[in-house]
Amino acid sequence: MSKITEFDSNVVKLTNGPKHHLFGFHDLIISNKADTKYLCLEVNTINRPPLPGEQFGVGYVEDGQFVKVGETTALNYPQGARQQWVADTNLFTVNNRVGNIWAADLYDADTNTLVEHLPATVHMLTKDGQYALGLDYARLHRLGGYGYTGIEDKGANDPFPSDTGITIMDMNTKEVRLLVSVKQVAECGTSNLSGKAHHYLTHLCINPAGTRVAFLHRYFMPDGGLMTRLMTIGLDGKGLRCIGQGFLSHFDWKDDSHIYIFGRAGSSVDAMRNNPIMSNPVVKYSLRFAKKIVKIVIGKGKGIVGGMSFLMIEDSELATVSPFAKDIIPTDGHPMTNPLNRDWCICDNYPDEEGYRDLFLYSFLKDLRINLGRFKRLFEDPDLTLKTDYFKGVDASILRSISEWQLSFTRSGLHCDLHPRWNHKGDYAVFDSIHEGSRQVYMINVKNII
Repeated sequence: MSKITEFDSNVVKLTNGPKHHLFGFHDLIISNKADTKYLCLEVNTINRPPLPGEQFGVGYVEDGQFVKVGETTALNYPQGARQQWVADTNLFTVNNRVGNIWAADLYDADTNTLVEHLPATVHMLTKDGQYALGLDYARLHRLGGYGYTGIEDKGANDPFPSDTGITIMDMNTKEVRLLVSVKQVAECGTSNLSGKAHHYLTHLCINPAGTRVAFLHRYFMPDGGLMTRLMTIGLDGKGLRCIGQGFLSHFDWKDDSHIYIFGRAGSSVDAMRNNPIMSNPVVKYSLRFAKKIVKIVIGKGKGIVGGMSFLMIEDSELATVSPFAKDIIPTDGHPMTNPLNRDWCICDNYPDEEGYRDLFLYSFLKDLRINLGRFKRLFEDPDLTLKTDYFKGVDASILRSISEWQLSFTRSGLHCDLHPRWNHKGDYAVFDSIHEGSRQVYMINVKNII
């Protein structure tokens, strides 16, 4: 019996032009409890990254119409503005500039009004809406992560600052404190901090019980490659630990004690690349050629890219790592576990040579993939006219390591990963796509499958 099947999907277009609409990343519920209002952003152009101070429409779609309730300058195209519902209410948060800091706004979708400005960013809320975890988006922008442009990184001269990292805000009292600093994370599991690499924290995701948060710790290795560590910590600030290290990418919680992530963990090759000797100019030059050979050797005969696959990792001091779905999900994608039936996740992949991306469901129990559709990217070049403004505040080393075209494309709306996510009831897969020529939000009913 084949582990890959097809489903005859009926794709419903949720938003319409002439303007573009997007939600962003793959790790947030898009609709309210009644599944009548779907959060999204409205933009005029998608062929370039955001400009400092540029305003984007904030609102939701109801009955096929976009209802604009405000604006934000805190947007990057891959992740949107982290707009999300507060528990089962019709209140929602959206990141924005508040004064001279990145923080957030709270809106009421019943009255379509701004309720208040919040004192910190909201990357992810706990399911009960009690706590909001936030990131340093100015640092993320400077270091090439998914940040916001327009505010200077106050820790630009510190490789691992102790006064910034992940914040936790009480949504009732609005009290904000630092849950864990960049320095604490960088020191976790290592005897000494050396070198000039600047560290940052990104991609927060809270477990279903709201007791622990997983996140990625990243820094550039001596050879110029990016090291990623999968970290977890309790919302009480205790139990910080590294449960995976290497080339690690997109992830979600399977349950309260297991995380699945695409990549390669614990590789001796990654350990070698992290050695300070790799910063030697002669070694770095030789490594350019060695890397190509290593990639071929690692991946040879395994049917997966570069020896990588999805990994199931236990969140414990002695974390176990178990590869899965090697043959049916051979490449990286953006997974999100179904909120009501955690045996299923929705996922996508990157474009093939013809520009097509697959959208599919995966059953952990059956090790079964069900393809829902294929959606084509646009082959349009990004507008580089205002590239100096796009990359204002980005570290010079980042601009040397990636072409202006590539950085502009991946930070523009043209890139448009499907980034599938769930509605509140968990019976619709909702995704961004550009296959009809403009960037819009679509959805597919999968109730009969899951």
